[in-house]
Amino acid sequence: MLSLPADRVAALPVDQLGFAVLQDLISTNQWNEYNYLLGASRAYQGSEAAEAIAEAMAWLRAKALIARTPGQTSDAAIFVTRTGRRVATEGPQTFYANERLQGGIHQAIEEQVRPQFLIGQYELGVFAAMRAVEVRVRELGGFGDETVGVDLMNKAFGPTGPLTDRGAVKGEQDGTRALFAGAYAVLRNPAGHREVNYDNVAEAAEAVQTASLLMRILDRTEARLPKP
Repeated sequence: MLSLPADRVAALPVDQLGFAVLQDLISTNQWNEYNYLLGASRAYQGSEAAEAIAEAMAWLRAKALIARTPGQTSDAAIFVTRTGRRVATEGPQTFYANERLQGGIHQAIEEQVRPQFLIGQYELGVFAAMRAVEVRVRELGGFGDETVGVDLMNKAFGPTGPLTDRGAVKGEQDGTRALFAGAYAVLRNPAGHREVNYDNVAEAAEAVQTASLLMRILDRTEARLPKP
């Protein structure tokens, strides 16, 4: 059972307590939720801590960090999922990074990126997201395959570029061009020339969110382009 005082357990936010319970389940090889909660009620008898631990267990189930054991008749039989074990090994930042990408990124890149994050291939997820942006810019601007990378972004959003918003002031036009060119240079180019490792998974998630923002800008760009 957790080696934390009752008042500390009761005061912890449900996610932080959930991570502590997750580590405890792994270290004690606990497989029965009922027995674990029974132990909590005995250890923290007369306090709110036992109920807090029950909330944490419910949170772990809701986030798919633990699940019901297949083949067992009892709903109390649980195991720590693949995601749960990775979170326990890599730390909460892995969980929070994946949470950011659940339903919060542009549909055009979500299907390509989320599977990479779920298996811990963060750099491939960022690469796929920025590649999708490049492909869409090329298609919307009518460019051939010979125009690539930063050069593509500068031509697409330059003063005479096909994706430049003529109704925007010059500063916004320049800013949009710089945003796309800079994001590509920083987030996509390095992965195309050398191995890139994201030691900070939160940084990788934010890179994907940047690509998602670019996609949403492209949505507005496509909406104002003349219809074929």
